[in-house]
Amino acid sequence: MRVGRKTIHGDRLVIATGSEADIPPIEGLAASGYWTNREATTLIQVPDSAIVLGGGPVGIELAQILRRFGAEVNLFESSDSLLEREDPRVGELVLAALRDDGIHVHLETAVAAVTREGDYRVAHYADGQVKARQVIVAVGRKPRVEGLSLETIGIDATPDGIQVDERCRAAEGVWAVGDVTGEMPFTHVAMYQARIAVADIVGETARANYQAVPRVVFTDPEVAAVGMTEREAREAGIDVRTVHLPLRDNIARPWTYETDPRGELGVIADARRKILVGAWAVGPLVSEWIHYAALAIRAELPLALLRDTVAQFPTYTEAYLKAIERLDL
Repeated sequence: MRVGRKTIHGDRLVIATGSEADIPPIEGLAASGYWTNREATTLIQVPDSAIVLGGGPVGIELAQILRRFGAEVNLFESSDSLLEREDPRVGELVLAALRDDGIHVHLETAVAAVTREGDYRVAHYADGQVKARQVIVAVGRKPRVEGLSLETIGIDATPDGIQVDERCRAAEGVWAVGDVTGEMPFTHVAMYQARIAVADIVGETARANYQAVPRVVFTDPEVAAVGMTEREAREAGIDVRTVHLPLRDNIARPWTYETDPRGELGVIADARRKILVGAWAVGPLVSEWIHYAALAIRAELPLALLRDTVAQFPTYTEAYLKAIERLDL
């Protein structure tokens, strides 16, 4: 490996170059200037206004942060929902939360061009235009694979990343971990893959399993999901059963945590195998209690066993028991 003027030799190589913001080909965007998540999270002065492009996790997190710091925020999403990869109800709840904060959310709206007016940028779309101090690009990220000369070691990287096997091997003596693999762009997945790669390097048996990796969006309220969505389960041919549970009407913890309790839980079950295959939650601290579902899905614990567990009162985890009881399987 050549680094500057140095050449470094080694028997094993781990590639962990991560990802970078995917910049859409919007007319005038580059010339007008923009922020990615890096600039937005290292700012030293809050802009008075911002245009956020993208209604995924990064876009909605940044939109809410800036709004709560006092910025006027317009968020544009070209699809008909926020967090479109999750169950539709999740997007509905997040949309309501953002609008309650005073964020102007434009669904099914694509920005066609960006121009500059002094210190401000103007986003042009089919029905009009919006002016703001900053434009923040958050439409997605792509693996950072360019300029590494990977072809010299037998790796044919694509825009989707470096393909690895279940041991995170990319080639003989080469492993890849994290966003660069294109597997799941989460820090906790990168850490997990690193454990798999190191175990394989030292000769231990290790195989990666992404069946039950939690997906969290750190908004207020938080969003968490794990496993399949209802749509994915049905497309996989599973005999699906679902339960949707408003938390304030079913457990005590929301009333001890908030004066105006928020939160909903959804579970997706396989009626034939009688196990959970997915779950989602929107509410306080869901990043902490989604792991109950993650373990149940990963271990394929029977619903009968889950019904027979005892949850501490009063906790948010009690909601799982209420939801699983209603599955009637």
